[in-house]
Amino acid sequence: MSKDDLVERDYAKQALTVEELETIFGDDEVAPFLNTRHAVYQERGFAESLPSRKELFALIGEEPNLLRRPIIRKGKKLVIGFDLAKLQDL
Repeated sequence: MSKDDLVERDYAKQALTVEELETIFGDDEVAPFLNTRHAVYQERGFAESLPSRKELFALIGEEPNLLRRPIIRKGKKLVIGFDLAKLQDL
């Protein structure tokens, strides 16, 4: 498999690991990619304050729908959530 091959994964069925989340986000902020409509996001008041990155990644592992979908990476470019313009750029 080359680095340009498309790999599809339903992370609602096969959760992302903390290591995979660290690879996906690197040093980037996670907040813009959270699903603000998810019950856990709302119940825990994440709009006002997020838990630590470590806690957040562990929670995303348990509640994968906290992340917007899809996650698409091509090389170093990353698109999370349906953004037609950014997807077309890939």
